[in-house]
Amino acid sequence: MKLSFGTVIQDQPNYFIEKIWKGLTNLSVHMESDYYWYLQRHLEKFNRTWDGDQYTEFLEPKIHTIRKDAYDVWRPGMEIVMVTDKDGPEEFQFAPLLTCQHIQIVEMRKEENSAPQLRIDDQLFSAEALHQFAVNDGFQDAAALFSYFDDSFEGKLIHWTAFKY
Repeated sequence: MKLSFGTVIQDQPNYFIEKIWKGLTNLSVHMESDYYWYLQRHLEKFNRTWDGDQYTEFLEPKIHTIRKDAYDVWRPGMEIVMVTDKDGPEEFQFAPLLTCQHIQIVEMRKEENSAPQLRIDDQLFSAEALHQFAVNDGFQDAAALFSYFDDSFEGKLIHWTAFKY
């Protein structure tokens, strides 16, 4: 199933493609040739490289993504087709087919005058663990994560690596 990723948050590049690739190439050196193949295809289609291609060494890997999944369709074992501009004229598959390894339930809450809270499969995360979760999902920190999700969110965490919380 297609999993769409935006490339901009609040008019700034989010480097999600590069962060995802950083995670994939950390998994296997064999992924590096795939990385260059997809990068070349992007260059041929759009006449430019990815936004942060020259900064990849400074980026932290994105190893999962958060989705609403209102129709409860995501399951372990499903194929993941990572794209930008899903179903649009500029749709682009930027990674090889991957397999959904795990699904976890994620709940985020930030109420006025209180610290943000993250629960995964009903396990409450510490502030330090919340920060690492935000980074693993491609955000700079917990504040950026909660800002993106408007302070509260319930959904699924989709893993394409063996990592699990």
